[in-house]
Amino acid sequence: MHLRKVYTIARHEYTVTVRRPGFIVLTATVPVLGLVVAVLVLVAGRGLLAQVDTLVGAMEKPIGVVDKSGYFSPVLPAFADDFQRYEDETEVYRAVDEGRLQAAIVIPPDYVQTGRVYVYSPQNVFQRVSLEDSHRLRAFLAVHLSRPWVPEEVLVRLSEPLVTLTPVASRQETAGPWASFTQVLVPYMVAILLVISVFASSGYLIQGLAEEKENRLVEIIISSVTPMEWFVGKVVGLGAAGLTQMGIWMLTSLALSGGAMLALVAVSPIPWYRWGLFLLYYALGYALYAVLQAGLGALGTSTRETQQIAGLASVVAFVPFMLSGLVFTVPDAPLVRGLSYFPLTAPTMMIFRLAVFSVPTVDVVVSLTLLVVSIPVAGWIGAKLFRLGILFYGKRPSLAEIWYALRSA
Repeated sequence: MHLRKVYTIARHEYTVTVRRPGFIVLTATVPVLGLVVAVLVLVAGRGLLAQVDTLVGAMEKPIGVVDKSGYFSPVLPAFADDFQRYEDETEVYRAVDEGRLQAAIVIPPDYVQTGRVYVYSPQNVFQRVSLEDSHRLRAFLAVHLSRPWVPEEVLVRLSEPLVTLTPVASRQETAGPWASFTQVLVPYMVAILLVISVFASSGYLIQGLAEEKENRLVEIIISSVTPMEWFVGKVVGLGAAGLTQMGIWMLTSLALSGGAMLALVAVSPIPWYRWGLFLLYYALGYALYAVLQAGLGALGTSTRETQQIAGLASVVAFVPFMLSGLVFTVPDAPLVRGLSYFPLTAPTMMIFRLAVFSVPTVDVVVSLTLLVVSIPVAGWIGAKLFRLGILFYGKRPSLAEIWYALRSA
């Protein structure tokens, strides 16, 4: 195999692909849509942000309490910032109307028997609804009811029973709700990026193969290069085009988000070495799917048929998404571990597991070893399928012909 010929084919495929109108339009669509969304958020979101600020500001104000049961007087120091006691309803209602209080609650004498509390918040219906599910209000009621029988220090802890969660494995405290959110969001983004990359590159490969078959260019090409050189050149060139597109999308996303994506990564509790594993699994998965789709894509006799055949390999990449609920709840289940070893599902499955779980070293080593070994094997099979399929016009190779080609290779 002549590397110069492979380089020439790869450069040609890359140049032709990035100049295609479809490639240019698709590459530009994502940044344009992102810019449109950013402008809409900037223009239309000002009024919404103002309303949200007003609502948040109102909810940060204390709640007035009129206690007619006797269980909630005086207000304990742990709740003094959030609840203020008033003697009569007229005074507390006036404070709400003047904007000094978020809302007012009136606790009737029969509260212990009925559990009924009256609320006054005429300014905002949402506040009245949210108060019913307010954990702080429920803590206020529960702690004050416990006061006659519970020591003072226990009452203080009852007012805020959970401050933070500390993972035993890492001995590190979580960085807040954003940390848990990004721990799930980040692997989804990386896995979705891998699937989009595979589909985009396969689309360009299918389009190029269909055009070369329809224009009868195949005979001319294979008179100058071997099928293996043509196969490798196509995979490298089209793979580089797909990665170029992904790079443009990522850079524009960073620019349009004003660094928000980097902030998500910064607050994520995922250790730094796992980011390296994310990139490694992404690269290996991309290479594996590229060589498989190049071989399978050559078996089709038309663009539509080629898309269907090449799409079979891509569908397997979606299996971890279907099982994501199982992965995030039981990341060491036998099925999850088995799919972590299977080369076609290993990239996305291991990305999910590494984000939420301390994956055993043996799982990482075995999955990476099988991936590295499977790429040249898939390349060998793909090259044989490619050589078999490029000269078929109007007729798809049968399974017997495919098996014979692989055996006699």
